[in-house]
Amino acid sequence: MSNRSTDDVPWASMVKIPADVDREDTVLGPLSARQTVQLAAVLLVLWLGYRATRQIVPPLFFAALALPIATTATLAVLTRRDGLSTDRWLLAAWRHQHSPKHLVPAGGLADVLPWQAEILDDQPVREPSGTLALPISDIDEHGVLDLGPAGFAAIGEAGTVNLALRTGAEQQALLAAFGRWLNALAGPAQILLRTRRLEIGSRVAALEQVAPSMPHPLLEAACLAHADFLGELAERHELLQRQVLIVHREPGSDSGSWTRALRHRDETIGLLAAAEVPVLPLDGTAAFAALSAACEPDAPSHPRPALPRVPVTAETTVGEPW
Repeated sequence: MSNRSTDDVPWASMVKIPADVDREDTVLGPLSARQTVQLAAVLLVLWLGYRATRQIVPPLFFAALALPIATTATLAVLTRRDGLSTDRWLLAAWRHQHSPKHLVPAGGLADVLPWQAEILDDQPVREPSGTLALPISDIDEHGVLDLGPAGFAAIGEAGTVNLALRTGAEQQALLAAFGRWLNALAGPAQILLRTRRLEIGSRVAALEQVAPSMPHPLLEAACLAHADFLGELAERHELLQRQVLIVHREPGSDSGSWTRALRHRDETIGLLAAAEVPVLPLDGTAAFAALSAACEPDAPSHPRPALPRVPVTAETTVGEPW
């Protein structure tokens, strides 16, 4: 039994940060500057309409017409959906509806392989094609992304830590270590959280493959039973997992920027280790898989993709022909 005290340790200083860090500042009561301008514009239009029609339209009749307009405008300005105001949400929906959904490389079908061009030609495309513009021009074996004029970026996959199960003193220590990492950042950094499907087919296959080599029949039966359980779990439920990526970008296109991007990633690994957050640096193959999953989450990832400027080799076992 643990003798650790569970009493809360008072914080030296407490600063409340809103969950929505992108929330706009208020300038007139609960209204932001954008909301104030929008409501003022609606009221100005209604007032000008009243001034222009007051000689022919009775005031009560104009008020009956203006009240639904003012109510709708107020709800549209104050209501938020998916973290966006209604006007921005409607604008994003309109852009998505009128943007091309079928994207091809910049040169069209001329930049893809012949067999890919045949597949794209055979598929019926009901919507217009657009240009697939990705900022990445190269991925080396160290996992550094060449962003062209934007510089270089290095990716690391981070784990998570549960603060709810820690005491007050432990929470302070972990948050202090995380704060030291934030203060040590010397360049642009991004924390990306993704929710992706958990593929357990490889784990089930590994359990079924290793089961016959177990030293006891009961262990073999337990291994197969666990594999069956995982298979049934995947069939009945949609398993999800959280992925946390930390991206360090270094502006500049010289070799020094490439070196600094790697150094910032290595510094992050050491600093976040004090916060009990493991960070795994992604090599070229893992970085390619992460980008592929972000572009097309439902597509299966290749276990060993061919990276740019990396020789393609073939592996054979002894006795097998080429």
